[in-house]
Amino acid sequence: MRAPAPSFRGLGDLPGGEFASEGLGLSDDGAVVFGVSASARSGREGFRWTAAGGMQPLGGLADGPPGSEPRAGLPDAQLLVGKADSPRGACEAARWTQGPGWVALGDLEGGDFASGALGVSGDGRRVVGWGTSAKGAEAVLWEHETLRALGDLEGGEFHAAAALISADGKRIAGTGTSERGSEAFVWQEDSGLVGLGDLPGGPYSSEPFGMTPDGKTIVGESSSGNGVEAFYWTVEGGLRGIGDLPGGPFESHALDISADGRAIVGTGTTTKGHEAFLWDRVRGMRRVADLLTAAGVTGLEGWTLQEASAISADGKWLAGTGFNPHGKREAWLARLP
Repeated sequence: MRAPAPSFRGLGDLPGGEFASEGLGLSDDGAVVFGVSASARSGREGFRWTAAGGMQPLGGLADGPPGSEPRAGLPDAQLLVGKADSPRGACEAARWTQGPGWVALGDLEGGDFASGALGVSGDGRRVVGWGTSAKGAEAVLWEHETLRALGDLEGGEFHAAAALISADGKRIAGTGTSERGSEAFVWQEDSGLVGLGDLPGGPYSSEPFGMTPDGKTIVGESSSGNGVEAFYWTVEGGLRGIGDLPGGPFESHALDISADGRAIVGTGTTTKGHEAFLWDRVRGMRRVADLLTAAGVTGLEGWTLQEASAISADGKWLAGTGFNPHGKREAWLARLP
């Protein structure tokens, strides 16, 4: 079968309200994009987009306001997890599927009611995120509707969140607070939370945003001697900075990674401001707009592709957010050459 041609398209927004949408996630095959949009009902309502159906609103909890935000999903994006406006507090971790819609996952006991889901295992049985306990914000694992507090790194103010989980559900990554500062961690059943450190130079800080399905490679951002810098982490090599786009102040953030770990996407900084990048070990960091233009893709005129927040399993489809020709923030989907 012939591979799809390189392409680019803006995904629009939900009807009503201010024109604004953000692409936050993508199915493994690139056929489904999910994110948030302003709508007639809420300033931030979750959506699910397909070529056949366009942008469909996800609403909110049955007993709550319509605001919602999907942050991760199964490979086919038939199940999504995130947070929704809740009558029980500021927001609540929730799971979305077609039909039932959003189902609340609850929060830890103690403290103000607030929680959010950020990752889900490949079979949908394990969900990770954060909740609010008597100690403060805390990393959480939901399994079979049961909440399990994962704690925080030792030292510093108590503040942690689990953001990512491997397909088999055995490795979890997130951000905690150690005596050195905000720090990325990996959690496994036999070891608990283990800090991953940060890049040399600059204030101590690291945070993960993407992980391969096998959990062996993690990407995110860290403070380095250059500034805020995108990184990738492996067990063997630890944290390694991947630089920034040329021009402008030094600032880059790695947001997602292909299934084989070879391609990383995110946002860097040029003289134009934040721009979406694609990075690999051979060719380094390149502007997504340049790759599409070189491939003869049309429809990019007047666009600024600010960030690529998601990449398909094969590394060919990207979803993200940019400024459209009218200066409005809009979700987009691109097929690379």
